Amino acid sequence: MELDDLKATWQRETENNAHLPYKTMEQLQQILNSRTEDMVTSLKRKYEKIISIMLGGMLLFVLVHPILTDGFTYPGSINGFVKAMFFYVVLLIFYWQKLKNINHLQLSDHIKERMEQLLLMLQRNYRTEVIFVVAFFVGVIFIGRFFYGKGLQDLDDTGVLIGLPLAILFSGAMVYLIIRRYRGKIKEMKAYLAEYEHAA
Repeated sequence: MELDDLKATWQRETENNAHLPYKTMEQLQQILNSRTEDMVTSLKRKYEKIISIMLGGMLLFVLVHPILTDGFTYPGSINGFVKAMFFYVVLLIFYWQKLKNINHLQLSDHIKERMEQLLLMLQRNYRTEVIFVVAFFVGVIFIGRFFYGKGLQDLDDTGVLIGLPLAILFSGAMVYLIIRRYRGKIKEMKAYLAEYEHAA
């Protein structure tokens, strides 16, 4: 239910049941309780979907890479395979931990405390995902060089000069999507919390 619908419901019930304030507050709590449960379910499905896509991509890569490299006979093909598996595992661990945290989240029975818990979790996830995305794409360029024995030498070679701008571009696009998604949810949760405090 959107915030406007929530306010409309609250105002309508207040006008019709001014002599029953407890009933009105109880209905508001039910609305907010349902909304918080929907948000938790949405986050779980999001992480489950990401993990499923990553596992599918990893399986496809394992099957296709040996064919494209003629049984790992092309120069650097084994290094490329190990590098890809490493970063796949990093992504899986990160999002698996996110899903684990959601599954073990103990929400309060009190709606105000529950909303504060979710708001804190959203703010924390927002920061960690932004930091992770930037570190991941930069790491693909620089850490990936170690798989080919190059380390941090010759950082002015073509691979770095092309890869770094691409990493910045992709990480920038991902950060924009993360900010857009989380800011909307954080703003929504703050609005629900303010509405509850106002009604109380």
